[in-house]
Amino acid sequence: MAALWDMFDGAVRVLVGAGPVKQRLIDAWRDHLSTLHEKDLPDALRSRLAAVRTAMHAAQASGGLTAPEVSVRKMSDKDAAEHAVRILEMYAQLSSMIELDAAPRLRVVGGEDHGRGDDLPAFLSRA
Repeated sequence: MAALWDMFDGAVRVLVGAGPVKQRLIDAWRDHLSTLHEKDLPDALRSRLAAVRTAMHAAQASGGLTAPEVSVRKMSDKDAAEHAVRILEMYAQLSSMIELDAAPRLRVVGGEDHGRGDDLPAFLSRA
């Protein structure tokens, strides 16, 4: 999951950088996300990646440009920004999944007398 995190982290850093949104989207896709496949992602993110991938390959490569470069150049700035937001949303969702995986598991401790209340610290029992 760390490699996946690094790919999205790199893409988001490009997306929030300087320059026109279309160029940032092209760079983020090319440099960080183009090698990802839906099977590499958790189920909850697969359809979003598929939508971005479809948009990034909507046009054929031509004139020395790759399919994603041509596809993004044909997009409006608004459409390019919406795809950038999708990537950011996937990053945020992935972030919350990683935090949940890393969170320590709580467990109930105690024996038969668990729940009697007399094992509470004094400051809590007065509440």
